[in-house]
Amino acid sequence: MISAFDHAARRAELDVLIVTDEAGILVSSSTTELDLAMLAAVTPLVARGSAKANVRRDGSMREYSVRSIQVLGETLYVGALGGKFGPRERELATTASATKRILLS
Repeated sequence: MISAFDHAARRAELDVLIVTDEAGILVSSSTTELDLAMLAAVTPLVARGSAKANVRRDGSMREYSVRSIQVLGETLYVGALGGKFGPRERELATTASATKRILLS
């Protein structure tokens, strides 16, 4: 799964792709040197519309998009940080589908 995330992140020029559980615990991510604990923690809140992620990296704002997926009765969240809106949304949708397919196989 990490390899697929790495390719998707490169294609869309993202900072990172992550998957979290309902408690905001990091399940998986693309390869990164970033500490993802805080981003993972707010991901379910962003998905539910309870919060908006204001993420700064290297002094500039990064947009964050999240999708929820259902896997075996559990809700997981796939988040994409950075990049331009169109490519970020495309890779987020692709990654969410791939994550679900991988976890169900």
